[in-house]
Amino acid sequence: MFPCGIICGKKNDAIVMGRILNMSRYGFLIETDCSFNVGETLSIIASPGREVDGYDLSDSYQGLVRWGQPDESSLMGMYSVGIELAVPIESPEVEMHN
Repeated sequence: MFPCGIICGKKNDAIVMGRILNMSRYGFLIETDCSFNVGETLSIIASPGREVDGYDLSDSYQGLVRWGQPDESSLMGMYSVGIELAVPIESPEVEMHN
C-alpha cells in the first residue's frame, strides 16, 4: 500500500489523496475518501521513485473507473475503486542468462 494523488477533470482538477492497495500491469485498486462514477477518466499520480514488485511507478497514469463501492471495512478510505489503465505498465525486465 502506498499513497497516490488522483485527478478527476469533473472535480475541477482537484487532487484527491488515495492509496493504491493492489495493482497489476492493467490497473489499480485504490482506496480513497472520494467516490467516483463508473466511466470517469482519472489521472493517478504515483510516488516519484516508487518501485513495487519490480514495476517503476514514478509516473502518472490515465485510467478509467470500472467499478467503485463504499468500503465499510476500510481503516483509511471510505471507497474502493477499480481503475483500468489506458496503457498497461511496462513489465519489469527479466534478465536473460545465456
